[in-house]
Amino acid sequence: MAERSERFALLSRYSKHYVEKYNVKPEMNLHKEQNTAGNLVDSFTLPVCYDILEYYFKVAESPSWNYFAYNAEKILHGKLDTEQDIRDRQQRREKAKEWLSE
Repeated sequence: MAERSERFALLSRYSKHYVEKYNVKPEMNLHKEQNTAGNLVDSFTLPVCYDILEYYFKVAESPSWNYFAYNAEKILHGKLDTEQDIRDRQQRREKAKEWLSE
């Protein structure tokens, strides 16, 4: 089970990103949501949760804790797919450059 400090660290990171985006603190009950945060940390580890959260705030139009908490796995798969797509495109560009330079 995730440590209490890890659960609140994830909630604090969410709050930080939310404040950066909207200039207002999110309205959420931290003590209620710590169980959800603990489940996320248990499932993905804290550093991975931070990565998912950062990516989520970059791509979501209106990020919310509930959506993040219940769709973290989908968000992670989207992040990994995007990173793989970037690598594939880079490889194709390099192959095209080699082909054109011949």
